[in-house]
Amino acid sequence: MARKNKKETLGNYVAKVRYFDIYQKFNRDRTGKAQSSEYRIVHAKNVIKDGIPNKTKATEFAVSMSNSGIKYEKHNKS
Repeated sequence: MARKNKKETLGNYVAKVRYFDIYQKFNRDRTGKAQSSEYRIVHAKNVIKDGIPNKTKATEFAVSMSNSGIKYEKHNKS
């Protein structure tokens, strides 16, 4: 099997809010038609928040998380 590419795992790139990227992921049925979509907030190819219903809420979440200083850290070094 081939490796999944970035578009299959994260979705379609929509916008950038400070250091977060917002992607739109479509949920498809068996025939390949899009049933619904959801937005996700990504930082450094890692999903921070998933399942947001619309773009305006996603941008609000991203702004509030950037104001509070939330980032993805690979290794939690103290």
